[in-house]
Amino acid sequence: MKRILCIPLVWIFLLLHSCNKADVTSAEVSQKDMYIEKLKALGFDLSQGFYEKNGGFIVENDIFLSKEDIDYHSNNKLTEVVKLYDLSTYASLNSSKASGGKKSQYRTTNIVSFSSYNTYNKTISVYLDPLLNNVLGNGLDQAIARYNNLNIALNFVRTQNSTNASIRITPIYDDSPERFLMNAGFPKNGLPFNSILVNTYYYNSSSIRNDIASTLAHEIGHCIGLRHTDYMNRVFSCGVRPTPSNEGSGAEGAVHIPGTPTDGETNSFMLACSDGLDKPFTQNDILALKTIYPLKVPSFYVALSTIILEDRSSYSSCCDYNDYDVKYEAKFYKDQAGTIPYYPTSPFILRGALFHNNSLVQQLNINIPTGVQSYVFGTYTNTSVLEWGTTVSQDEYQVIVYPDYDLYLMR
Repeated sequence: MKRILCIPLVWIFLLLHSCNKADVTSAEVSQKDMYIEKLKALGFDLSQGFYEKNGGFIVENDIFLSKEDIDYHSNNKLTEVVKLYDLSTYASLNSSKASGGKKSQYRTTNIVSFSSYNTYNKTISVYLDPLLNNVLGNGLDQAIARYNNLNIALNFVRTQNSTNASIRITPIYDDSPERFLMNAGFPKNGLPFNSILVNTYYYNSSSIRNDIASTLAHEIGHCIGLRHTDYMNRVFSCGVRPTPSNEGSGAEGAVHIPGTPTDGETNSFMLACSDGLDKPFTQNDILALKTIYPLKVPSFYVALSTIILEDRSSYSSCCDYNDYDVKYEAKFYKDQAGTIPYYPTSPFILRGALFHNNSLVQQLNINIPTGVQSYVFGTYTNTSVLEWGTTVSQDEYQVIVYPDYDLYLMR
């Protein structure tokens, strides 16, 4: 049976959609209903600005979720793909728009995590497609400098290697009624979202825009877990609408950042909509970033020493016979270069793990008393036989250490 679906959109920044005929089977209707229920369970308001697009769904007119994303986040935590609309004509940001909603800095429950071997900082490499260099290169440098000048635990660098980049910025052309400036998403599995799409409808060789740096910083903000400053009421930056637009918090998807205000933050770079102006970080933006990603200064440093005590290895025309005694020892230093010994002024726990033939044998939690500059984990005999370069037998032990909250592992 054929039905005509006609959904007029009355948002001030969208054109009216025309009605189209579509074949809709009962199975398709049932599947759509299933995803509608999942979206509701994730906390989204579907009363306005909800429609299907590109094999997924647009919610609140600026959040895209594919069916795969909806399934994933229904079983895990919410990730948002934010589309930042160009509302420079409408976003005058007067105080009347701020009524009726709560505004402050928010993050998702998914943020960038750190390896247990490097607790204190993480480098995020950003690749810019050469097709965008003339338009966005300087703006990206400004956005990266704004983050790096904060001295937070994340350090951003540009890279020419697109394959291994943490975040790839690439062009897309979209002149549809739902067109966006740029879009990005939220972290997954402890990693920053790896893609920012730039709409060349707005950013091209003939465009002159003042919001390039702040919009790139905005999308990078989403990639590391920031939500919109006015997520509770997008009327604040997106213009007057029939009712306030709440993006929905999702499954623990909007966490208030302590210390940030609950009134309107007019110039925040994380406002949902752009007024076309450059927006360097406000003091509350800075507070939010430093709260989520504080740069921790280690109290002292730990170096793991591997000392061969006796080497009985031998070699023949076919085989290598490795046989040696090795001592694993952790030493403590005041400096990262390992030149100034450190003697702990209070007891602490040195954590690590013992492996045998690459399999975990034991987690190590060693109580280190005051005044001790090193700790010997033990002495082990390692043997292996390599026949024509292939390991045919192995009996090897390995110790690793990893830092706790006030330690830093030297490499």
